[in-house]
Amino acid sequence: MLSAILAGIGLAEAAQHGRIALPDWVRNLLPPMADVAQFAGLGLDQISVTGQKFTSDSDVFAALGLDAARQLVGFDSKAARMKIEALPWVETVELTRVYPSQLNVRITERTAYAVWQVDGVEKLIDKTGRVLQDIAAGSVTHLPRVAGAGANKDAQNLMMLLGGYRDIYGALSAAVRVNERRWSLVLANGSRIELPADGESMALAAVVTGGRLAQLLSRGPVIVDLRAKGRIAVRAAPAKTAGRVRTVADAAPALLEPKRGEVRP
Repeated sequence: MLSAILAGIGLAEAAQHGRIALPDWVRNLLPPMADVAQFAGLGLDQISVTGQKFTSDSDVFAALGLDAARQLVGFDSKAARMKIEALPWVETVELTRVYPSQLNVRITERTAYAVWQVDGVEKLIDKTGRVLQDIAAGSVTHLPRVAGAGANKDAQNLMMLLGGYRDIYGALSAAVRVNERRWSLVLANGSRIELPADGESMALAAVVTGGRLAQLLSRGPVIVDLRAKGRIAVRAAPAKTAGRVRTVADAAPALLEPKRGEVRP
């Protein structure tokens, strides 16, 4: 029965679009296909959306284009899937058509990986650097924090590197991306570790050998500069960064807001 109905609707649609020869007066008498499908019980009457926590139903419905698609016959599931997966939190979506009139939408969302501060705004990002949503400053404290242009794209690589240096990772307040080339690690006590643009792993391995980094940090807030290959430079951190760091700007305002015309290494 369903096959016959679908076949009939297909023939009527073909006739309306001129793929079957009919006199114009006959073609003009044919009702719109949406009305035919609705009358045949194939209208899109029920939609089930599951799996989402941060994606609103209204955004999903808008992506489905329900104003234009009122029936399952001819529904472009590929286009709808692409539009839904373009929503910030959505990683994958599965669309299942259940005839005669139901569409099931199963969403798998992305996982927040870090907080990215850029242009004075804090954003949640996933491990690929995709922005999930803006958040209130300081409202998320359990995720790693990165800052600066391009920091979102390289955050996962940095955190994987620091995973091998638990003392540094545990003391990390934020990581600032400088000129989209290198990282400045801001520690909770106001110290900073300036990493080179290349060879970060080798530089960190050299400074932690024999407990050297722990000794340097025990002196109080210091800046440990590893940018020069084979050399470790240490200087006292500015007095205003002493004490526990609460925001990236507290510890490294100059990194986030370089002077006009200045190019930082």
